[in-house]
Amino acid sequence: MKSVKLLSGLLVLMIIQVCCLTKVQGQDYNGAKRSEFKYKIAIIGNPIKPDIRYDDVQLKALKKLGFNTIQLNIAWGSRPVDEPLNLEDILYVPGIGDKERVDKRLSDIQLRAKKAKAFGFRTLFHFGAPRIDSLYKSLRPGMIDPATEKNSISKKEVVDKYVDLLKRLKKAIPELDDIQVYTFDQEAWVANEFGDGATDRGIPLSERIPGFLQTLTSTWAEVSPKGMLWWEPWELSAGQIYDCIPELPKNNFGLFLHSNIAEVQLSRPVDVWFKNMARLLHERNILVVGELFLASANQELEPLQRIATPRLIAEELDAMAQIEFLSGVKEYYGIIPDKYDPNLQMTAIKLANPLKSNQEVLKELAKPYSNNKERILAAWETTAMGYSLFPWDATWRFTNLPKNPADIQVFHKWDIAHIMGSVAPSPSWKSTRRSLFMVTENEVLDPWFFEDVELRCGSSSAKLQEAITIFEKIDANMESASPYKNYIVETIPDLKILEQTVTAIRCYCREANLAWLMRKYIHEGQPIPAKLVTRFEDIMQIDIANQKKGYVANENNRPTAKEMLDLFRQDPIQWATNYLVFR
Repeated sequence: MKSVKLLSGLLVLMIIQVCCLTKVQGQDYNGAKRSEFKYKIAIIGNPIKPDIRYDDVQLKALKKLGFNTIQLNIAWGSRPVDEPLNLEDILYVPGIGDKERVDKRLSDIQLRAKKAKAFGFRTLFHFGAPRIDSLYKSLRPGMIDPATEKNSISKKEVVDKYVDLLKRLKKAIPELDDIQVYTFDQEAWVANEFGDGATDRGIPLSERIPGFLQTLTSTWAEVSPKGMLWWEPWELSAGQIYDCIPELPKNNFGLFLHSNIAEVQLSRPVDVWFKNMARLLHERNILVVGELFLASANQELEPLQRIATPRLIAEELDAMAQIEFLSGVKEYYGIIPDKYDPNLQMTAIKLANPLKSNQEVLKELAKPYSNNKERILAAWETTAMGYSLFPWDATWRFTNLPKNPADIQVFHKWDIAHIMGSVAPSPSWKSTRRSLFMVTENEVLDPWFFEDVELRCGSSSAKLQEAITIFEKIDANMESASPYKNYIVETIPDLKILEQTVTAIRCYCREANLAWLMRKYIHEGQPIPAKLVTRFEDIMQIDIANQKKGYVANENNRPTAKEMLDLFRQDPIQWATNYLVFR
């Protein structure tokens, strides 16, 4: 009997433990209740579609989505519609820019700030400092050191300039609450301790940047006591950022962090660096906000605007919600709040209910499609899979995929076999980014690299084709015009462009490897095996068909796949010797 009672007691105890665990897992992350994020930050408009009306319709829609803070400028390197990127773009400094244009930009930001405040939003202005004029031209060898020497944050006159500009900023825009500062990128750069600038040579970044931020933060706190300075440590290596933390400000200060050390990537949120940062900063009571893509348009898909993957949005937010001590999330690219977008709808629901089941939310989002709801769920899922299967981690150069993916366009090059990796001579690109991107330099690549990209593109393309087929069935089954019908109609051509681009990369990589194999036989003095020629013919036929789809024009007037196949057939040995050479 004692044994039975003992077993019964243990069973009861186990049931209690399981119930408690289930309750914790159902309500908590990491043992603590996941409350709503304090900061939910949006950007109105995006670099390709800078729809920045700031009218009642947009702001009401943004409020309904659940955002409570607005970044007042798009702040993108391409400067869409002359959007400001530096303080000097809205506060005239003699010798920098045209005063009339500067005053016009300031007037625009002032109006946006007033309008945002009228709707109860917190306001944020984003800029880079210290400003380096025409930054990406200055990054050429021999030019960056003189530029950073001139604008060194170790020089009192440079720091004093930004103290003055911040005071002017608050005076000019009293409705402005917070500022976001990039110290690298956004026309800003800090001198290299291993470079040739006399002022900063040999002085680590962790001995220079925190002091600069301390001064900017104390200045902003003086003129905006309830305001925040948010630092974006973009382009620094993981080690450099860790090393800066002990000397960073604590009050009126926080960090915006890309969702991984290398980028904001829809399918790769929250790496070990992000987790480490959240904990290290919490030890010093410094706030952290994670940056994500929260809409259908994003930097990876630029210029496409209508490819929805709501499951991936939910998984991004889930990954952020599991990070202890996170103060908020921020859109990284920009949104159109009053345009129907399943990704934004998912964002809104997950921001309001972080623990709501993703499948439950997806079903809720599918309801307006009535008898097509099962199809739309399948279409979203296959799109998400097609997106996730693509090798985004191969190179950052696949960003802006349909526009210029590592120079492998639908009508691609033929002279060399090469996928670009180099981006900028910054600390992180020369170190930590390699942990997430396979290629960060312009190096000669191995056939296995090309094969991996080819095969993953094949898997991605198959899912995207499946999604297109499902969307076309939905389109054919929907009769009346509505936001949902319009979304379907606009999504199909975007998906077709994306699929065509992915297939082009697949073909290019396969053709490159087959040419490599042919050269191997040629160099050995052997004939090219007939089976190898057949394989080459097969992939070239896929390439020919892909180029004939008609979604993308041959803007660079490159030889077509058909022309190159005709040339190959005339003399395979000469063709393989001269084309798709690994460099």
